[in-house]
Amino acid sequence: MKRLRGKLVVVVSAFVMAIGITGCSSAGTSGNAGNESAAKIGDQIVLKLSEPQVDEYPDSIAEKEFAKRVEELSDGRIKVEVYTGGQLGDETTTIEQTQVGIIDIGRANAGPLTQFADSLGVFSFPFLFDSREHMWNALDSSLKEELFTDLEKSDLVGLAFYDAGARSFYSTDPIESVNDVEGKKIRVMQNDILIDAFKKLGTSPTPLAASEVYSALQMGVIEGGENNVSTYVADGHFEVAKNFTLSEHLRIPGVLFMSKQSWDKLSEEDQGIIKEAAEESEETQLKEYDEYSQTAMDRVMESGNNVVELSDEERAAFKEKVEPLYEEYDSTYGDLFQAIEDAR
Repeated sequence: MKRLRGKLVVVVSAFVMAIGITGCSSAGTSGNAGNESAAKIGDQIVLKLSEPQVDEYPDSIAEKEFAKRVEELSDGRIKVEVYTGGQLGDETTTIEQTQVGIIDIGRANAGPLTQFADSLGVFSFPFLFDSREHMWNALDSSLKEELFTDLEKSDLVGLAFYDAGARSFYSTDPIESVNDVEGKKIRVMQNDILIDAFKKLGTSPTPLAASEVYSALQMGVIEGGENNVSTYVADGHFEVAKNFTLSEHLRIPGVLFMSKQSWDKLSEEDQGIIKEAAEESEETQLKEYDEYSQTAMDRVMESGNNVVELSDEERAAFKEKVEPLYEEYDSTYGDLFQAIEDAR
């Protein structure tokens, strides 16, 4: 596929399971979401898709195009109902409910999916990719099949990857070199590999819930964080941490996936339709994400924030600091590291 460059488990009654129609009882589900999943109305198959992000988010827009394309390719036999804004639950709930067949199709970041497919943990390694193009070259290679095969062991069928941008540092004081992160309290996700990596960079990694970051920056509990520019703006962190350093140290893609139970109910022809439409939706998502990110960066610049572009030498100095991490995890991820290296 041609690319744009640059760039819990809910308890279900035995009766409901017996008749093959599952209920959706997530606390986040709205009343208009209905109670049926993988329903068949006459000759039409109706599939539910759960998207935790809002309508205007690039993933949501791509999923609506996916739904439209599925309907076109199937001559109206398959209808995908897209529920955005977390109506059917957050990312973790979406994964769990899709895994057991309550939701037919879901989308989540590869981070939380790691607990269902160990191989997806490879995206937690900083400076794994040289660029966005490098990441997509890798995801378009045999690596994609390997990662999706691992996902299927947890009853989830991988359909497509979505771009989630590059994560960079933001801070109350400028970060212009690897020396500037020494001793800084940087908020990180609760992820053992990332925490270890940030220790190797010399920071004091501080795992916090996303909802706590703004006040922690405001009160000086932490001195910085790391995320993509869109989230930096959307969460308001650009208001209290005025320095954004384009380290682009992490690229963790999103994944569009389907319940194995729902997938197995489809004919081979219909499975092909779902796959084709999902892969086509990647292009829509990439285009929308570019525009979304640019809007966020424009907001940062208009606010007068300091945007730091690292030189190749400085970025290499950051990468050198985390090299030992790759050696420590070589027995687990060595083959994946090599596949990504080969995609350069």
